[in-house]
Amino acid sequence: MNLEQNYRLVRQAWIDGVNEFHPDPKESYILPWEKMASWEQEAVKLLYDEMRIILLPGLKQGIRVPRVHGGYLVCSIWNVLMFQLLHNPKPSYVKHFHELDEWQQQTDIKMYEAIELALLQELSHEAGTS
Repeated sequence: MNLEQNYRLVRQAWIDGVNEFHPDPKESYILPWEKMASWEQEAVKLLYDEMRIILLPGLKQGIRVPRVHGGYLVCSIWNVLMFQLLHNPKPSYVKHFHELDEWQQQTDIKMYEAIELALLQELSHEAGTS
């Protein structure tokens, strides 16, 4: 398992979602991994790690979380991370999933799908080496 690659996949899912769903994205929304602020990179890493902890046991049993619930989970974990990393985040950084614009809800769902796919590939690789 290459965690760095998975972190970058999550960021790319964000960028892809913004490009697909946002009517006029800010440049900062679609910065590549290398140009992101260090706190934001750390948030993506922690998001992936937390999602892995939560989802992997169920995936091992064949349990898949519905897409919208996955997007909600991404949003919820992100919000907690914003308080931990920034202490006093901008209100726009910690909106509840149902308060997000449609583009951001869809983008969070894309991030969830990328994480789930990476975890399924990890399980497939483990099964192949067992």
